[in-house]
Amino acid sequence: MQTEQKNKFRLTEGSYYSKTANEIFMSASQFKSFRKCQACALAELRGEYVQPKTTALLVGSYVDAAFEGPHAFEEFCMKNPDIFKKDGNLKSEFAKALDIIERVHNQPFMMECLSGEKQKIMTGEIAGVRFKIKI
Repeated sequence: MQTEQKNKFRLTEGSYYSKTANEIFMSASQFKSFRKCQACALAELRGEYVQPKTTALLVGSYVDAAFEGPHAFEEFCMKNPDIFKKDGNLKSEFAKALDIIERVHNQPFMMECLSGEKQKIMTGEIAGVRFKIKI
C-alpha cells in the first residue's frame, strides 16, 4: 500500500481488525506475535494463517462486550452461538464469567471505575512505528 493511502486510512470500529489496519498499524497483540515467531506473525498478516479462537479469548471478549453495553453484549451472544450448550444454557466458562459480570455490576465503585467511553480507538507512534490501541 502506498504511503499516501496509508496516511488517508481511517481507523474505525469497523476497520480496526481489518487486514489493512493490521498492515498499517502495529498492535500489542501483533508485537507479542512478532516477538514469539516472526514467520508466524507475517503469515497471519498476509492472511496465510488464522489463529483459532480459544475459549480464553472468547470469554475475555464476552466480558468486554458485557461492559460495553446491552447492545454490544446481545450482538456478541448472537454472533457466537458456540458459547451456549445444546439446551440453550451458557457453557460453564461463560456462566462463571456471567457471575463475575453480575458481581461487578453490583459494586458501585467498580461501576464508577468502568464508567465513561468504552473501547476508544487511539493511534500513536513508537520508535517510528505506527501503533493502534483500544482502551
